[in-house]
Amino acid sequence: MNWVDGVRRWVPRSVRHGFQRYVSLTDWKLRLREKNNPLSHVVASDEDRVGAGVRFAIVANRGQYHAHFVQACLELGVPFRVVNLLGHSWLKVVEESCCDVLLVWLEAVQTPATRLIKERVEILERELGFPCVPTAAELWLYEDKPRVAAWLAAKEIPTPPTWVFGLRQEAEEFAATCPLPVVVKTPFGAAASGVWVVRRRSHLRRLVRRAFGRGLLAGGGDRRDRQWGVFFVQQWVPVVKEWRLVRIGDSYFGHPKGPRGDFHSGSGVALWDVPEPRHLDFLHAVTEAGGFRSMDVDVFETANGQLLVNELQAVFGASVAIDQCRVDGQPGRFVRRREGGWEFEPGDFARNACANERIRDALTRRLGRRR
Repeated sequence: MNWVDGVRRWVPRSVRHGFQRYVSLTDWKLRLREKNNPLSHVVASDEDRVGAGVRFAIVANRGQYHAHFVQACLELGVPFRVVNLLGHSWLKVVEESCCDVLLVWLEAVQTPATRLIKERVEILERELGFPCVPTAAELWLYEDKPRVAAWLAAKEIPTPPTWVFGLRQEAEEFAATCPLPVVVKTPFGAAASGVWVVRRRSHLRRLVRRAFGRGLLAGGGDRRDRQWGVFFVQQWVPVVKEWRLVRIGDSYFGHPKGPRGDFHSGSGVALWDVPEPRHLDFLHAVTEAGGFRSMDVDVFETANGQLLVNELQAVFGASVAIDQCRVDGQPGRFVRRREGGWEFEPGDFARNACANERIRDALTRRLGRRR
């Protein structure tokens, strides 16, 4: 065990996060991630074992999550180039890559970089006709809780009661009278890193003041990346299960997240209950509403069986649950029959955090090949 693992094991998370309120470790973390990524220096391949005739441009991710796409391309035998969209010459870099499809794994490190890549991906797709996987519309929702809440409301998709305030006075009035407990979240932040279950009114008022003052900081986040000017709060809902329901192309997956304390998201625990047809039907309805083919729909299930969307993420980690669905201990996927209903197909369909499946779906749609 190296010293970093030792610190994570023996130093409480609250202490580590408290330290980072005063000292930024972002650059050090990124260097460590690059050092620990065995594919960090793999930037291109011209191998085309399947005769795809398609070259992918993989957007570099400072957190090294683009390695999922690199590994997938190497395994599938399709050509690629790694490109960086954060530099000034980003457009020239993409054009000179001579690639046909962009593969994007947005980072959840700092809001400015994520916002910049989102904007440039949207320009590439909308203005220049560059196919993106996931699409710009799917990435538009990534790690943006107010945006997801607005989209869900517009589509009339059930979700826990949610309030998003851009005016301090409204937020203060709400905090003075709303029923407790509630859940406060930073607009940007993964794995429950910026989430507070608030049971005391004094705590809620303090969070409102901070949100419209010096800003809220997600646990373990860069101290320079405080989020202010928006206050996001949800009604606390007693949850029996939280499901991770995933659609990649025509492949559907699902499993519950195990709880740890107040949270399911970011718990590091995966369970293997099999999703019922109603779960898969709900996933299909949500993704069809947005035309999404690469989407994780995190869903709360209440005691009376109601399904409520908690979050939408176009890409997601898979460090705990490498598979995304198992039936009788066997990994696989569900496919939707033409006449309705669902059929389970065993197989390794979730490799590299579903990156392989995203590439297969892109090739299928671009080349018209059957799966």
